[in-house]
Amino acid sequence: MRRVIGFTAERQDDQSSLETLLRKRMGLTRAQIRRAKFTENGITVNGRRHRVTDMVQAGDLIQVLLEDVTVPRTETAESWEDLRILYEDEDVLAVCKPSGLTCHPAHGHFRDTLANQTAAYLAAKGENCAVREVGRLDRDTSGIVVTAKNQTSAARLAAQREDGRMRKLYLAAAEGVFGEKQGCIRMPITPDENELNKMTVQNKGKMAVTHYRVIDQKEEAALVCCRLETGRTHQIRVHMAAMGHPLLGDTIYGKGNLTGSRLGLHAAVLQFVQPFTGKQICLAAEFTDAPAFGTIDTETIRRILAPDWER
Repeated sequence: MRRVIGFTAERQDDQSSLETLLRKRMGLTRAQIRRAKFTENGITVNGRRHRVTDMVQAGDLIQVLLEDVTVPRTETAESWEDLRILYEDEDVLAVCKPSGLTCHPAHGHFRDTLANQTAAYLAAKGENCAVREVGRLDRDTSGIVVTAKNQTSAARLAAQREDGRMRKLYLAAAEGVFGEKQGCIRMPITPDENELNKMTVQNKGKMAVTHYRVIDQKEEAALVCCRLETGRTHQIRVHMAAMGHPLLGDTIYGKGNLTGSRLGLHAAVLQFVQPFTGKQICLAAEFTDAPAFGTIDTETIRRILAPDWER
């Protein structure tokens, strides 16, 4: 999707080169600047095309056309009406994925995924852009998924994941009674050599770090807030099982779906920075049909997880 960004040069910008301001004020990379240079009206000053070596004067209006590189478009689903939209602007779309829905097309799932629904929604709005999910969730995990509407937004959101500005809190419904009400799990995780699509704790694996805090303790189950320092496959599920507290409804690491309930894992809260304006955005998503705890609404989630943002 084509996206125009811009700003008005200030007194301290006077006689700076256009390229310098594009990098310092807009945060554009050399590759993004180079791509804009070779796009018609890709870089303009006061509405006229300029070279990046030109000097800027205070009061000049500088605009850049960010045009997506050619990428395969995601096929659209037949309907997007089940899409639960939490937040949207011209760069970002955040939705709540239900348990049981695959995030992105793969073997056996080509038009029945969250990405297909998102593509159908954007196409219906006339925004025929590639679907770039920034961080995915397992099929059976519910919660917040963010999609970038253009390449620059995707790159900036991905950078936020790397440097910690994008933060996510999970709610997990786990078996048993916790002796320690909060703590940090540090265990290396690696693929299980004996079972496909399963991870295991082994010394040869990559270190994984999960912080947890018990929110509510019942006789045989606990509602736990989890915050990840690392993003290993199935990290929360593996760590909780290794602690003797597998997640309710976990068919891989726990006792399975004995009660007909869903997996007890939900990406409940997400905080990130709008990739162009710098505005802080904090979203919460209802935990529907949490095993042993029922539906937990967004206001309750914000209240019970508020202390964890201070950590």
